[in-house]
Amino acid sequence: MAKFFERNSTKLTVSEFYDNYTLKKYNFDASYQRKSDVWAEDKKSFLIDSILKNYPIPAIFMRPIVDNNGKTKYDIVDGKQRLQAIISFIEEDIPLTTYFAEDRFLDEQSRSLAENIAGKKFEDIKKEKGSGDYVKQFWTYALQIEYLYEDDLDLVSSVFDRLNRNGEPLNPQELRNAKYSITPLLKLIKELSNISFLKDKRERLKIERMEDEEFVSELFFLVLNGKTLDSTPAVLDAQYEKYKDNTKELGKGEKEFSKVIEFMESLELDYENNKRLCWTTHLYTLFSFCWYCVNNDIGVEKVKSSVLDFYNEYFSKNTKYTGYLKEYKDAASSRTRSASQKNNRMNALLKYCSLNVAEKI
Repeated sequence: MAKFFERNSTKLTVSEFYDNYTLKKYNFDASYQRKSDVWAEDKKSFLIDSILKNYPIPAIFMRPIVDNNGKTKYDIVDGKQRLQAIISFIEEDIPLTTYFAEDRFLDEQSRSLAENIAGKKFEDIKKEKGSGDYVKQFWTYALQIEYLYEDDLDLVSSVFDRLNRNGEPLNPQELRNAKYSITPLLKLIKELSNISFLKDKRERLKIERMEDEEFVSELFFLVLNGKTLDSTPAVLDAQYEKYKDNTKELGKGEKEFSKVIEFMESLELDYENNKRLCWTTHLYTLFSFCWYCVNNDIGVEKVKSSVLDFYNEYFSKNTKYTGYLKEYKDAASSRTRSASQKNNRMNALLKYCSLNVAEKI
């Protein structure tokens, strides 16, 4: 006869949870639970933001333990940080997010109240005129609870491990995809990612994790800003926010992006037999080099043979790296996504092709 892990799903309001908490019914430090970093305040506040807007949050996993007197307590198997964030808000340790009113789904009628309570702690929110609906929403929010009925602590511990192993966090681009999915910017990024010239050069990127779209974003922001940028999550997030609905700039950028791709194709480099040219470090450099040529009216024929010679020499096993080749190699060896190293690689290629380098790029 087959054996299955015994569990049961139910719901618990925040009010019911907190009542049980004050009665000391929860054990947050079960022996089988791994130690984990405490959430930062902004992450806790964001959870409260979600609850007040009735967004779904992941289920909480608990193990009921009934003593001989019929008293029940609960080991928290998974969801400790979420529950502690709720407690922190109730007990005035954290405020609501300062950007609470910036959510797209709010209408103008409700935005004014949302602005009034943004960034405030729970007691101050309660005092705000008209905030009763939000207070009621918080207390009545339904937490999804999974009860695990198992005496074997090793099996319960394995549940915790499976939850954390299966729950792979979203990477920065996946988060941007969720936030900006209907914006003109992200729609255009997806279109640019499918340009045939780029599409067959993405093998090294995890397309299923949207790394290709993040890389194309980096190329596109070079065009939009007229200069290279650091590729940190914070910088890319700011660029997405800046250009998300700027259709005028996006239209101009799309045209310029297409010209750069045409220039790259005209160089006729052999990407098929030299797969290293498809590495993002070199592909970004080639794109920025072509972007520079397009914007400075430098024809393809003037640089075509020099670019071919540069990469043939650069990837040769017999090359001794000196001069511009060494400058390029040094800039391709560390901090490859920083603006300074991107510029260093482009400058090395420009100088190799006997082209002047602008003071600011």
